[in-house]
Formats: sequence, C-alpha cells, structure tokens
Amino acid sequence: MAVAGLGLGGVLNVAGAGTDQMVADANKSIAVATSAVEAARVAIENGKQLLATIPEDSPMLSEVAEMLPAVKDNWTLAVSALEGAKESASKISSASTPEIAQDYKLLATVNAGVALSGATVVQTGMLFVDAVAQNKSEALDIIRVAMQDSLAATSQVQFNYENVKTLIAAKYSK
Repeated sequence: MAVAGLGLGGVLNVAGAGTDQMVADANKSIAVATSAVEAARVAIENGKQLLATIPEDSPMLSEVAEMLPAVKDNWTLAVSALEGAKESASKISSASTPEIAQDYKLLATVNAGVALSGATVVQTGMLFVDAVAQNKSEALDIIRVAMQDSLAATSQVQFNYENVKTLIAAKYSK
C-alpha cells in the first residue's frame, strides 16, 4: 500500500532553487496522476450506470463480476497513493537537508506512479463493462489482454514503490 511519510525529519528549511525544482517535478507527476484518478472516477460513475443495463442472464456477467474486485482494489490503491504523493510533495520544501528533500520528491513521484497505474486498471476494467453492456463482443478479447497488462504493470509499479520506500527507510534507520 502506498504511503507518504517515512518521518525523515525536518527541522531546518532548505528551501531554495533546488527544492523549488523538486516541488515542480513532483507536482508534474501528481498532476498526471490526478488527471488519471479523475478519469477513473468518471469511468466508475459511467460503469455503475452501464452495469444496470447488463441483463442478469448475460453469459458475460460472471466475468464482469470477477473483474470488479480488481477494479475496486485498484481504485482504493490509486486514491491512497495519490494522497501519499501529495503528502510527500508537501514535505519537500520543509526538509532539513537537500537529500531528505530529494527523498520526499522520490516518494511523491513513485506514489504518483502507483496512483496512475491503479487508475489505469480501473479505466480498463470499466472499458470491459462498457463493451459487455453495449454488446461489443469483438472488443472483449483486446480489453481482457489490456486488463492483464494493466494488472501486471500495476504489480510491478507497486513492487518498485516498496523497494524505493525500503531503501529510503534504510538510509535513515542507521
């Protein structure tokens, strides 16, 4: 699960041109993730309406039902990671050293990546719901592959996030 802080400390403020650029870089990543999470939110709203149009006797309903837990989990992940990214970015300017500021920037960036990948899974899952609801059977195989790819990418991004978090935590636990 993505989280922002590692309690890297920060008594002195090292604000300056370097941290301003770090904040700007982190905010760029956060803006991309925010846009993706918002698009996922819209996709969920549309997907709820589309779900109601799928007949209860549809042979695809069970596959839709199997996909929805992954969509839900990745929605939760995306929202949490986006909050973690924002929290980490907010600590860059008040970090006590440039190295700590850089670590907060890195945490913000990787959290934003987790949010983006989770939002992509949500959007892909909702595309599947849309295709089923609108009887676009020719698109289902493509969307299935895209969903598997999105899930695999999200898993890798989360793995990378955990590695980054562990490496940063190890730096400060000496």
